[in-house]
Amino acid sequence: MGVVLLLIVVVAAFNIVSTLTMVVTDKTREIGILRAMGLPADSVRRVFVLQGGVIGVVGTVAGTVAGLILAHLVDSRRLISLDPSVYFIDHLPVQVQPLDLAVIVVASMTVAVLATIYPARQAAGLDPVEAIRHE
Repeated sequence: MGVVLLLIVVVAAFNIVSTLTMVVTDKTREIGILRAMGLPADSVRRVFVLQGGVIGVVGTVAGTVAGLILAHLVDSRRLISLDPSVYFIDHLPVQVQPLDLAVIVVASMTVAVLATIYPARQAAGLDPVEAIRHE
């Protein structure tokens, strides 16, 4: 189950990369103006890493809360019933393992921050003159 969830997180990371790449493309002129006014490339990089980190935190928290609520509902209300003549149980039991949850949350945050590296480097590497001339 952890591998499946990790694959979902990796797909979400591609979404973060594409979103931040679009932001860099849309804001090229503004980034160029800030760089021409003296903003260091490291600060531009930090802004994009922070933006991706916030996206990762919000997504991780929302997904964790929704998953825990759904797991509790499936277990307490016995939402997924099984045929007792085929299986030894009458419903699908759900048990949340705290260690598994912690590993998935940490992996999710790590992948989200790593996904910001490419767009952040792309934004920080913009030439101010070319960026201002962009549009």
